[in-house]
Amino acid sequence: MATLLEGSKIEEKNLQEIIASAIDRALINGALMRTKENPGSSTVVNHAPFTLFPSVVPQSLLEHAKGIQKSFNLLMHRVAHDHQFLEQALHNVIKVDDFTRQLWEIYISVREEGITQPVSLGLFRNDFMMDTKKMEKNNDCSLSQVGEHAKLKQIEFNTIASSFAGLVGALSDVHRYTVKKAKIKCTKNQLPRNDPALGLCQGLVKAWQHYGNKNAAILFVSSIPERNRLDHTWMEKKIFDLDQSIDVLYCNLPSLSSLMSLGRDKALFLNNTEIAVVYFREGYSPDHYSSQKEWSARLDIERSKAIKCPSIHYQLAGTKKIQQELAREGAVERFVSDEKEAAKIRSVFAGQYSLDLDPDGDRNAETAINNPGDYVLKPQREGGGNNHYDDEIKTLLTELKDDKMRAGYILMEKIYPWVQKNYLIKTGESIDLREVVSEIGIYGTIIGTADEVIENNEAGHLMRTKYLGVNEGGVNTGFSCLDTPFLIE
Repeated sequence: MATLLEGSKIEEKNLQEIIASAIDRALINGALMRTKENPGSSTVVNHAPFTLFPSVVPQSLLEHAKGIQKSFNLLMHRVAHDHQFLEQALHNVIKVDDFTRQLWEIYISVREEGITQPVSLGLFRNDFMMDTKKMEKNNDCSLSQVGEHAKLKQIEFNTIASSFAGLVGALSDVHRYTVKKAKIKCTKNQLPRNDPALGLCQGLVKAWQHYGNKNAAILFVSSIPERNRLDHTWMEKKIFDLDQSIDVLYCNLPSLSSLMSLGRDKALFLNNTEIAVVYFREGYSPDHYSSQKEWSARLDIERSKAIKCPSIHYQLAGTKKIQQELAREGAVERFVSDEKEAAKIRSVFAGQYSLDLDPDGDRNAETAINNPGDYVLKPQREGGGNNHYDDEIKTLLTELKDDKMRAGYILMEKIYPWVQKNYLIKTGESIDLREVVSEIGIYGTIIGTADEVIENNEAGHLMRTKYLGVNEGGVNTGFSCLDTPFLIE
């Protein structure tokens, strides 16, 4: 089994000391979450779930993922500003998926009224796995052998509430410590420094500066209660480090309707404070819109001259259906004229297949029903815990054979990620050496209008690791642990 611990033997007493010290270091470094029992208070907190050791990543794969992030930022920016493409891609989805339909209606309303603020801010995250599908006997290979065959494959592109940039930055020092204590040989460059919260907040500050009112604030739209509030606080801290004059305010969607107002020039106010940038850390799930007042608040924000992160068209561009449509022949090339750049983007695509009620969708559905283990069935949802696997796919697609609701899903080919071994440290759970798989996320920032890109940057990375056999991901949902990369040639 290829693993960082290959060739290393850690005595049980030493292992327990490393685990105890790693937890302490996670706490003092700020890799923290509120407890499940009391997610509305920071009086008592736990360490975020994390891996005891970093996971192995070929340096070439991480460099490739980082190297194409700016191209992906630009691709999704252009997709978001192409009304014809959005309409063609989503026209069947909005007929059957109420959540996407309501986002679309806000988009159309603002478009017809006239867009007040042409500038959008994107704080994105592009998620990948290291696919080893072409290898027949992964278990018998060394690190270098697996590394040679692993291929980067995109899982999804997140355009709203890309989280854990603060907490994962706090984990780097923890892993430097555990690697040293386990006497694992490494060089300084094999454990790269990483501060994605700083990179994302540089984007927020740039957008605030572009707004042009030094008395205006940045608004974090954040759930109450919010177990991951300390990740938001990391972002607030980085903004403070960059510019102490910027005020950061918090408010949840349900409260906005009574506390928010628009001025004559469509300036957005929370109580009496003008808002320059609205940063959505909620608003990506139907659960966040329990009544019409949340939808009305979202519409008013989009009507305002505040810079949105994301704007409504950025959020639509991040839907699963758009990802599937971009996999069609010629779709990327519609937005990227450079053939080599388009090829780099396409090189990380996994197979994506439509389930519209047409001959193409019928064929794709039939193929998945006959081979459910080869696919993942995805609805238009974010946040983890929504996908369908194996026999669930067969059952659901059989039920939806002639049902228009099928168009609300897309099929993605199943990835066979590189299996390693590690210890996952979760509060209240046993800590054992088990087989795990990892996901790599690359953060990116972009600021621009339909006609101009003001800023476009790659902003750091995230790793999340889970037990082999656990289909879903997500740290907040309890499936995954925070992780960092250990680079090999």
